[in-house]
Order: sequence, then C-alpha cells, then structure tokens
Amino acid sequence: MSASTAVAALDRQQVLTTLGRHWNPTAALMLAATGRQLESHARGTEVFGEDGSRALDFAGSYGVFLVGHQNDAVRAAVLDALDTAPSLVPGTVHPATADLFGLLTEILPAGLDRFALGCSGAEISEIALRAAYLARPERRRIVIVEGGYHGKTLGALTVLGQREHRDDFAPADRDLVIVPPGDAGAVREAVAGRDVAAVFVEPVLGGAYLRVPPADFMPDVARACRQTGTLLVADEIQTGFGRTGRMFAIEHSGVVPDIMLLSKALTGGFVPVAVVAMSEEVLSDARRSPQWYPGVLDGTGGSALSVAAAAATIRVVRDQNLPERAETVGRALREGLHRAVREHPRHLVDAPGIGLMTGLRTRNPSVENLISMQMAARGIHLGHSLNEQMDQPVLRFYPPLTVSAAEIERVLVALDASLDWLDRRPAWLMRRITWLLRRQYRLPPTLVLKLMHSDLEVNW
Repeated sequence: MSASTAVAALDRQQVLTTLGRHWNPTAALMLAATGRQLESHARGTEVFGEDGSRALDFAGSYGVFLVGHQNDAVRAAVLDALDTAPSLVPGTVHPATADLFGLLTEILPAGLDRFALGCSGAEISEIALRAAYLARPERRRIVIVEGGYHGKTLGALTVLGQREHRDDFAPADRDLVIVPPGDAGAVREAVAGRDVAAVFVEPVLGGAYLRVPPADFMPDVARACRQTGTLLVADEIQTGFGRTGRMFAIEHSGVVPDIMLLSKALTGGFVPVAVVAMSEEVLSDARRSPQWYPGVLDGTGGSALSVAAAAATIRVVRDQNLPERAETVGRALREGLHRAVREHPRHLVDAPGIGLMTGLRTRNPSVENLISMQMAARGIHLGHSLNEQMDQPVLRFYPPLTVSAAEIERVLVALDASLDWLDRRPAWLMRRITWLLRRQYRLPPTLVLKLMHSDLEVNW
C-alpha cells in the first residue's frame, strides 16, 4: 500500500485520535484546530495533502530537505544500497563509507579529515564533547551561545543554549559559560583563564532566533581559541552543504574549526545520518588521555543506506552548484522579505538571514501563528518557531536549494496577501491571541477546537 493510499484509508478523525492516544495529544489537537491537511507524500519542492492538495515546502524540516523531496539521484543510491547491504555487522565497512569519507575530504576545509558517524545531530554533539574532554583532560568548562541548539539528548542538553529545555535535566551550570549571540568579546573573556575545553558555536544562530553574527565574530572567536588552546566546535548541522550560499557557513569568514558537526541536509531527506569531522591534532591529543580507548569516539551511524544517501547528497550539492544557487535565488527571497518588513512594520521587526536560510522576525507569537496559518491556506508551508514564549519569534523560510525563482515569487505574492489580511485585524486581537497561545496547553481541548471553529472531536 502506498503512503497516499494508506492515508486515504483512514479518515481525519481516526488518524488524529490515534496520534492523540498513542503519540502526542498536543500535536493532534493543533492539527485538529488549524485544519492543516495530513501529508500523504512529497516530491521536489512540494508536499501533497490527504485530499490531493499541494503546497510548496518552505519549511524543509528546518534544513533536512535541502536537495528536495525524493531527489532522484539520492533515491537511486539508497535503493541500490537496499539491494546490496542495507544493514551491516558492527565493524564492517561498506564501500559507500569510503566514498563518503573521500567526498568529505574534498569539500571540507583542509585538515578536517578524521570522521565519526552518528545517526543524529544530538549524538554527534555528544561525540564532540567526548573528544573535547579527552583532548583537554585538565579542562571541564564549555562555552556555548545563548539560544544555541545542539540536540536534546541528556548529554547534548549540557551544551544547549536554551534554558527552558535544559535546566530541568542538565547538570548544574558550574562548568558552562553562556555568552550572548555575536559577542566575541564575551568569548575572549570566557576562555582567557585557559580552563575551557571547547567553544560550541553555530556560525549562524538557528532555531527560533536566526541571527547572522557580525563579520568579525567567527574570526575573533577562532583567534581567541587558538591563543588559549581552546577547541572550536562549529555546528553546521543547519548551515552546512550550501544553505547559506557557501558549502559551509564558516567559509564566509575563512575560519577552520577543530571540530565540525554535520547532519540534516546530509541525509538527503531519506536516512538519518550525522558526521563529526575532526582534525588529526584533536585526535592525537585525545589519544594521550588516560581515558582513551579504541571506540570511545564511535557513534551508532554508518549503515550502507545512510552513507549512500550522504554521498549521493554531496554529489547533488556539488554537481548542481547548489551553494551558488542558494546565494542567487536567496537574494530575491531576502529582498522580498525585507520589503515586507518595510511595508508592515506593525507586525514585522526584521528579516534576518543569509543565502536560503532566512525568515521574518515577528512582533509577537500571534503574528507568527497567523502568518503561518494564512500562508498554509494559500498553499505555502513555513517553518514555525514552535516557541510561543518568545517575544519576537522568527518564522523561517528554508526551501530546498532547488527552488525556482517562480516559486519564490509565488511565496512572496502569498506573503503580501497574508500580511494585507493581517493588517485588517485589530491590535487587541493580536494581544488576545498571544495571551491564548501562551496558555494553550492549559486550556480545555474542547475550548481550543471551539475557538478555531473545528468540527472534530477530542476523543483521546
């Protein structure tokens, strides 16, 4: 049974009831309240709903679908691996693994040529932490950026720059230094005592914050790390493989980190995979630690399916010159978003971004939600911040790098119509909706559906 047939076989109420009872009642409630179609399948830049409707995907799972949904070249590589050796005995190396490592060596900055494979960004963040503590055994402190995101497994939470997610689970902050985004001076001060093992930083702060740092931020941070023997970990999980208009975001500043984290786009949208790239110097230092043993930096990734998907994705990005495309077509998208900010200052603050990693910083959560819902009604999916507690969340525009100029124009036309609709809403309504959004999880589900004029039942 195909995915679209499977969806059609269940009515909407039945699907949401099952999700609510056995997975996530809040997500089921939001799907019921907003009336958003359940996705049946996707192709290229489009996703298709249960009713046959189609929408442009400008959310992209926050960077996963960089080469589009069901990319032919990546799909062929995955199917070939499926026919040969989809699952390997631990310790076995598939030829596609060597292929992937060779490709990474060609495109990464010189010196980042020692690799460990994982299944997720959180897992490789933990591998990077282990490497940092082994390579700098006398140091326990870690510097992170406020708002930074490196995963939510228990180990990765220790370097999460979002207190609301970290504080209830992570150890006390005595070994953690949190610096403001883009503040190289704060990083210099933090590492000056030479007791910091590593600085974890996203070259472009992602998530609901989306901040492009000053041009001198990364070079200044790298210089401070070199001067104090501190390891620099660049998290390129969202920014890597062309999203920002360069193969890697660090190329905008010419910085070469000691460790780089890669995932999301690397999956090709097919199979979870993540890579830690390290320098030989880091590995040599780690081997001198009393805690070193073979396999201490191993991850759980490396199936034939995942490495085949990753290698094929890199080839698509390289052969189609998608980084340059991101810069070219991204310029039109960013110009359109900046124009929207100028014309609708009541609702929008700015349009941060670089390449095809961009978005709209909204005045409040209600504006973000209403724009997102209006765009969805016009056949455009955007990347919601999922953070109703932020005062000014960013609604993200992360299309595949294969997006066309005509599709970008269609999105900008839909955005103008959505903002014109929003202009006609009274200011008190924005305040009331924000109040409701921040309390939505404490409201009776039946009331939420009633307020949203949904005819579905909450029977989970």
